[in-house]
Amino acid sequence: MTVLKYATFDADIGRFLVVRGDRGLRAVRFSKNLDVERELSQLTRDGRVFAVEDRITLRRVVDDIRDYLRGRQPRFDHELELESLSEFSHRVLDIVAGIPYGSLRSYKWVAAQAGSPRATRPVGQILSRNPLPIIIPCHRVVNSDGTLGGYSGGGTDMKRRLIEIENGQIGLAFQRGGDEAKKQVLFQIEGDATDGDDGD
Repeated sequence: MTVLKYATFDADIGRFLVVRGDRGLRAVRFSKNLDVERELSQLTRDGRVFAVEDRITLRRVVDDIRDYLRGRQPRFDHELELESLSEFSHRVLDIVAGIPYGSLRSYKWVAAQAGSPRATRPVGQILSRNPLPIIIPCHRVVNSDGTLGGYSGGGTDMKRRLIEIENGQIGLAFQRGGDEAKKQVLFQIEGDATDGDDGD
């Protein structure tokens, strides 16, 4: 029998669910209208898995996420439980976990770092299923043309909000156009431009 420990909390950007397995963090879910019961039932649909609330065990994770949402820079050095993922998915998530706070990289850059420069769409698909958004900061990965791309943690509005938290500003423009739009993109996006969208 597998026991998952979980904690919930509310923040300005929505309701959070944090879940830990025996060997580390297994899931972070959040949205304005998060259905905690539904999320837990998905995580425990195997009859040999059940979830128990444990705010003490998950206190540091919760505190780190709260600090992050306040614009601070926690270390997020928690053990992760990602054994069910493919080798390529592990590689992509490891690369994304290393993107510095306040920086953006392109899907193409991530694919190249993972050793598969043409795999921008598979990279986007992996990040769209990221089980630990914020902890593994897939919001820092955008399209090469400066547009946001998709986001597993609640869509592009949430992705924009997290980037704004790291930048300390609101109302950032991300699509490159004229010189004025370029000035509003306050992050360096690493990676070569492509002819079209390259993410999820």
